[in-house]
Amino acid sequence: MAELTFVGAAGTVTGSKHLLTVGGRRLFVDCGLFQGTEDVTALNGAPLPVEPDDIEAVVITHGHLDHIGYLPKLVHDGFSGTIYCTPATQALMQIVLDDSAHLQEEMRQRGLEHDQPAAPPSYYDERDVVRTMRLVKTLPLATPFDVLPGVRATYHNAAHVIGSAFITFEIEGKHVVFSGDLGRYGRTLLYDPDPIGPADTIVCESTYADRPHPPASLDALEATLLAGIARGGAMVLPAFAVERTQDILLAIAAIQARQPKVAALPVHLDSPMAEKVDVVFGQFPDAHKPIPHDGASTPFGVRNFSMAVTTDESKQLNHIEGPHLIISASGMASGGRVLHHLHNHVAQASSTIIFVGYQSRGTLGFLLTNGMKTLHLYGDTMPVRAHIIDLAGFSGHADDSDFKRWFATCTGTPHLYAVHGEPASALALAAFVKTELGWPAEAAQRGKTVTI
Repeated sequence: MAELTFVGAAGTVTGSKHLLTVGGRRLFVDCGLFQGTEDVTALNGAPLPVEPDDIEAVVITHGHLDHIGYLPKLVHDGFSGTIYCTPATQALMQIVLDDSAHLQEEMRQRGLEHDQPAAPPSYYDERDVVRTMRLVKTLPLATPFDVLPGVRATYHNAAHVIGSAFITFEIEGKHVVFSGDLGRYGRTLLYDPDPIGPADTIVCESTYADRPHPPASLDALEATLLAGIARGGAMVLPAFAVERTQDILLAIAAIQARQPKVAALPVHLDSPMAEKVDVVFGQFPDAHKPIPHDGASTPFGVRNFSMAVTTDESKQLNHIEGPHLIISASGMASGGRVLHHLHNHVAQASSTIIFVGYQSRGTLGFLLTNGMKTLHLYGDTMPVRAHIIDLAGFSGHADDSDFKRWFATCTGTPHLYAVHGEPASALALAAFVKTELGWPAEAAQRGKTVTI
């Protein structure tokens, strides 16, 4: 008998963690950190339903923190099994986990320096990341592999970030599919999602399952940049270092080729992590579409480009006058260097803040895109006078039309569990599947165990 327990990303967007138990043996599908509001992030400290040393393997879908960020804590607490992922995901995993360990220690030290009653928890350190990476084994797409006796898995392209995959498990004659995060069709950098094929159970993300993405994101970005140039001030674009920054750089290069004003706009990438991810695209050319460079030696062919790697180089961006664009992590403005740029520019009416991805409830990005009037940051209280722009068209998550297209590639009548979404979007996905496809479906509940 096989059982599935929803440990994370059930009723929330983050913390993806699904426990499979087959014949008494256990594995995790994804192992991510919860992110967002305090009550959600507090779940990172909750005990797992099983002891870490009772878990024999972890199968990872892709390299975002909410899918891999708990791994070093799992290792720290006793896990010593195998961690499976695709080759490009392994490269991202090293970058993302190194950054996560560094930020946790930085936040802890900052809390101690400011005499906070309880400094933010540090779940692991760089030594735990080293131990974690030693357990990783990579598998290419479309190559079946045995995870446990009687449990065979195959990776298929999910089109979300470089190296991302959905997983088909063959368990006791049944096909169990975990979508991970599903990407969109027709993307510039990544190939379309693979067909589902046979499935008896689908565990499917639902981040944007209840809405469409706006079309023509390139045109919308161009209009936003031109408006920002006309205002005469800084433009700050919080972007996830993994994939979203690369999408944005490629889009800017395309706009520069047709719009002289944008070609003359100074573009500053202030993200050492994004620089490392840029390198991953060069390491795995078969994992993405060919990248047009237009003869430029800068990343993705962007003109008038500079990279801020050191802290001093980042600080120098504070002294630039006139229109310029700063791209910096994190994408939800929940940490990282972008906070300093928001601190410097959010009170200026000539400034523009451009969000280009999902903003989890409770993050600073969510608050700003939902009308926050006053920002409290680094001990200062500032009015939000900058123009706040939300360009959801750049999301790397499938929307309702993408899900419909992907589900049409499924053979069979699977039972669908909607995960990795706010309750409204998970319920919307389940309702669509039941009404339009005739499949049994439900929104997953954290802590619930089902038989598959």
